Amino acid sequence: MEQRTFQIDDQWCMIHYAEQPSGFAVLIIGDRGHFVEQGSSFWLQHPGRLRILEHLKGYGYTLFSSNFYGANWGSVKSVELATKLYDKFMKSEIANDKIHILAEGTGALVAFELMKKLGSKIRSVVLKNPCLSLKWQLDKEKENKLFYKKVLYEVAEAFEIDYTESESFINNSEAMPSLTDTPVQIIHVLNSFQKGQAALYRRLQRYNKNVQLAYLLPEKRYKIPYIINKFYKEHETYL
Repeated sequence: MEQRTFQIDDQWCMIHYAEQPSGFAVLIIGDRGHFVEQGSSFWLQHPGRLRILEHLKGYGYTLFSSNFYGANWGSVKSVELATKLYDKFMKSEIANDKIHILAEGTGALVAFELMKKLGSKIRSVVLKNPCLSLKWQLDKEKENKLFYKKVLYEVAEAFEIDYTESESFINNSEAMPSLTDTPVQIIHVLNSFQKGQAALYRRLQRYNKNVQLAYLLPEKRYKIPYIINKFYKEHETYL
């Protein structure tokens, strides 16, 4: 069996199995376009993500994910679902209870909250082209009015607030994530680099010595699975 799907709170979830499991597991939290449905997912359909998935499975990782309500922007209900998924995974699978996280884009917002909720149960975290805060993302989208409105609508739906309150809600949110002591690796592909993002990364490093940065040119994307695997292995010394 390569993978299986099931539902938690009407959201599809998926587990990907390695042929020779190592006992370590990775929770995948996708970007705003990520999805998991019955029998398929964005990571199975996208060649680049599938390559990462297969690479990690090849090193024995069991990977699991959820639809997480689509464009969730780190909403309370998406973080609660992630916690339920972790609990269900641990009850049904044979795996070390300290997991790795692999989050992309806005999935980083869920990862930040999950690090607080699960604490020592998170072994390490890899963030690929992460969205570091709602406030930063809204400032970035101001240059494109169409996307700006789309973000406001998505945030209103995710946090179950009125659209007219969305802008104020975002502006009153944290400008920077508050990280725990969990080791974090940020991987950023330079073709999607945004003004001011490098400064945000450096600020994170100043506040947390466990944050590492890796910048890649687009033609070096093939290195991503290797960077992820190397980082995870470095934090598996203690069970």
